[in-house]
Amino acid sequence: MSGGIAGGRLAEERKSWRKNHPHGFVAKPETGADGSVDLMVWHCIIPGKPNTDWDGGYYPLTMHFSEDYPSKPPKCKFPQNFFHPNVYPSGTVCLSILNEDID
Repeated sequence: MSGGIAGGRLAEERKSWRKNHPHGFVAKPETGADGSVDLMVWHCIIPGKPNTDWDGGYYPLTMHFSEDYPSKPPKCKFPQNFFHPNVYPSGTVCLSILNEDID
């Protein structure tokens, strides 16, 4: 687990998320083979919006937080070649508020 402001903030957000989150959404910090929890990397599942082409689907997303969180947003990535108008072929979300640079 990471210390500092980012780690403390993510630990609190994890507690809050576990108590109350939108139905169908999943967000869990990465767990190492030794059972350690890395709060700086979260694996998420987003359900498709009803009555759209995405309805019925569940879409994986990984969020990488930096030590500058919450001042700096996490880097969000879908799997490579995930098709969506706002996702680059690399899986990076193409919204300028989420990405300072494209990888």
